[in-house]
Amino acid sequence: MVNNIDNKLISLAKRYADAILQIAQEHNELDNVLSDLKAASDVYESSDDFKNFINHPAVSLKDKKETVKEIFEGKILNDSLNFLYILLEKNKFSLISTVVYCYEEAMDEAKNILKIGVVSAVEIDEDLKELLKNKLESKFQKAVKFDFEINPDIIAGLILKIKDKTIDGSMIHKLESLEKQLA
Repeated sequence: MVNNIDNKLISLAKRYADAILQIAQEHNELDNVLSDLKAASDVYESSDDFKNFINHPAVSLKDKKETVKEIFEGKILNDSLNFLYILLEKNKFSLISTVVYCYEEAMDEAKNILKIGVVSAVEIDEDLKELLKNKLESKFQKAVKFDFEINPDIIAGLILKIKDKTIDGSMIHKLESLEKQLA
């Protein structure tokens, strides 16, 4: 999903995400709205026909709304469907994947969850994952949600990505640092 995120559009998408998040919080539907937004994003990203139809300037707003209604009515919450209509009205439906990303980030923040990316050279066993989780939750006083990635190029160790900070404890980083010191 992150592949479809345009960093230049995050600030705009964040405003839409914050608006639907507020509505979802008021109705205690955070997870359901996230699921709805992901479903809409999946349809948009996986169907070139749908994407071209939604983005085509000659197609009327009425036709676009009817199509979205046919696809999603009864399958997603009315608040979510109305939100999709707003994106159509503002000609911003193409932001849907970025809105999902921003919504998920804001939802995690609202639930006091810290998302941490972990890059390792090999698969991390469950005991180490649990140890890492406990240490980080204790340090940050937040629940932790991991996004694990394997990259054999780092040789050994871990790289942690926490918000906009990267903690590089990889062997390749240490070797590169040593190489610079010796040069």
